[in-house]
Parts: sequence; C-alpha cells; structure tokens
Amino acid sequence: MLNKYPERYSGKLIVCEGLDCSGKTTAIKEVLKAHPEWVYSKGMGSDTLMGKFSRKFPSTLTFLVELLYVQQSLVLPNLKHGKTVLQDRHELSISSYVPSTQHWHNRKLIDAFHPLIAPPDALVYFTVPLEERVRRLREKGTKYEMQMADNPELITLREAEYAREYEKFAGPKLKLDTGEYGIKETAERLEGFVFNS
Repeated sequence: MLNKYPERYSGKLIVCEGLDCSGKTTAIKEVLKAHPEWVYSKGMGSDTLMGKFSRKFPSTLTFLVELLYVQQSLVLPNLKHGKTVLQDRHELSISSYVPSTQHWHNRKLIDAFHPLIAPPDALVYFTVPLEERVRRLREKGTKYEMQMADNPELITLREAEYAREYEKFAGPKLKLDTGEYGIKETAERLEGFVFNS
C-alpha cells in the first residue's frame, strides 16, 4: 500500500516550482554546495527508470506516476529521517501544464493522485520576465524549449496558472524573480527561506 504523507515526519519538504529556464535548478544546486546534508529530489525528468519512461512518453499520467515514484522511493524516506528535501518540480508542474490539463480525463487523473502526493511544507516560485525567459529557452535550444520560445502565449498562460496556485498556497512561500537577482543572491535568498520555513 502507498504511504500517505504522515505529518509526524520530522523532515521538511521545500518545493521549488516554476516554468523552464526560471533558474530553479541552478539555484537549488548552488545551495546544495553549501548544504550537502540537504537532499535534492527531481520530481519530473528524474534519472529513475520511471523518469526515463515519462520523458519518452510524456503525459499527465506518466508524470504523475513518476512524481509518486520519486516520493515513495526518495522523498518520504528522507523526511522520515529528519532530512530537508529540496524538490525540483512537484504536482504544480503537472497541474499547470495547460491546455493539456484542462481536458477532463487529465483533470480526473490529477484529482485521483492528489491525496497520495506529499504536500509541500513550503513553496518557492521561480519566475523571470518573458523576454529573458525566451532568450534562455532559445539558448538551451531543445525541441521542447524552442516550442515554448516560439509560442510565448503558452508561457503567459502557464505563468498565470502558477501565479494562481502560488496565491492559494497557505504555508510559507517565496517568489523569486531570477531576472532581478543574480545566481548568488537568488541562492542566498533560497537558503535563508529554507532555514526560516
């Protein structure tokens, strides 16, 4: 049976969210250099077998299964041992993937998986101005990133979903604009937030 998220666990789950090229992964890795005792978890696009499968066959279902697998195999065991886990992408990355997730069958899948997914103790939302994001997407240049760069209306649509969910989140939260701060200051702000959450 799957473990539901037990509140008695003493660890802390800090979720870092945001669209591609918002700087979250770079900031997390910078913070982890100073805190190797903290645990890095990639919720989507992980190096696990399920992550490789979901990259090859991307869908709401495969992303949800991957997220659940990562939670069961990495996140919950570390929280149980009192560790701080910095999660790079979580449920919000899936639910904000509009317009795909506006289809009724994907909405039903998200609703079905929601009770099984560990909620964040704190949320960090990474964002960046549209022009800078498009520049970063083009610089990376993968097929998906070029598709996003060529369709900035999709970026705006998804950012609106992220912003809506960020406002609804009731726990400790922080919004970081990586167009405003350099990597060092972004990492310092993330580190301070983790300590104070």
